Amino acid sequence: MAKEAVKVETDKERIAKIDFDKEDVKQAADMIAEKGFVTRNDFPDLKDRLWSEGFYEQIEDEFHHRDNEDPYIFFERFDFIGGAIESIIFDMDQVETREKALHILGDALDLKVQDKPNETHKVVTY
Repeated sequence: MAKEAVKVETDKERIAKIDFDKEDVKQAADMIAEKGFVTRNDFPDLKDRLWSEGFYEQIEDEFHHRDNEDPYIFFERFDFIGGAIESIIFDMDQVETREKALHILGDALDLKVQDKPNETHKVVTY
């Protein structure tokens, strides 16, 4: 007897099923244009990884449809002391570095940032 194939849904497929509120997307883009970032303090669903990824894509699309606005929008998830993993969507033109985004997110959510990352976490480029 042949086994029936099990279809595993990809993250992209799961994200495609999420219905993002267009007003939330516009509000997030406006907030990023104004202050440079959004966190779960602004949009509580940023706690969810897949929702965050999809929301980031929607925000990027929103900026691409605006006249004279082409910021470098970036989505990042950071680990904090105690095991919390949180998301931030930010404008690299305003926030400038991932390190600064990490500290902005930690400050916004009152989470502790590891001051000296473990040597094994260094990024090596060639």
